[in-house]
Amino acid sequence: MVRLLCAALSAAILTFSAARPAVAEQPADKSAAVFDLLRSGGNVLVMRHAHSPGGQKASVGMTEGCNLQPGRGLDAEGFHQARALGEFLKDEGVPILKAYTSDMCRAWDTARLTAGGAPVTPHPSQKTTDPEIIAAFKKEIEAELAANPDKNIILASHSNIAPLDGAIVLEGEEELPEGVINVVTAPAWKGVGGGVVRLTPRVNIVSPAVTVD
Repeated sequence: MVRLLCAALSAAILTFSAARPAVAEQPADKSAAVFDLLRSGGNVLVMRHAHSPGGQKASVGMTEGCNLQPGRGLDAEGFHQARALGEFLKDEGVPILKAYTSDMCRAWDTARLTAGGAPVTPHPSQKTTDPEIIAAFKKEIEAELAANPDKNIILASHSNIAPLDGAIVLEGEEELPEGVINVVTAPAWKGVGGGVVRLTPRVNIVSPAVTVD
């Protein structure tokens, strides 16, 4: 099993500057093991929504029916993060059965972009700390993975919810980073082999230029 500590060692670091997201700063054998694990299915890809700072002056919600909090949609970096992850999963042949998400726009939009066309459904478990709701939902996920052992399921929620589904806040982190996938194995609902495996998009956003003719 793959055993990694992420802050310095991400399971995969994606560079958005290339036309195709590339894996970098990771030994080839470890990257290959991570890809094999993901392609084989049976994993839960748990994430906090992509970048969504408060106080945005032009916040938007991409998904019809999502709950847009004032100033809290995905910003440009957040959209690129989620899109980079979705392209990466597609490029690497990672099979996604479906995604579950909070109904907040920042989470739902993240789930749609990351899932790459797989069905996305808002679910109460991704917006609550109620232990009974969370436990019942985990049983549902376990049953779905058992019925579809060659697929993975994405969970997109928030900084206080994703750790309840197995995402790990590392030492030195104030909270779970935005737009980072944590690979979790059910039914243990822990990281791979007890370690932390993350997929982290690195996105370079260039400020709009002003041209005067």
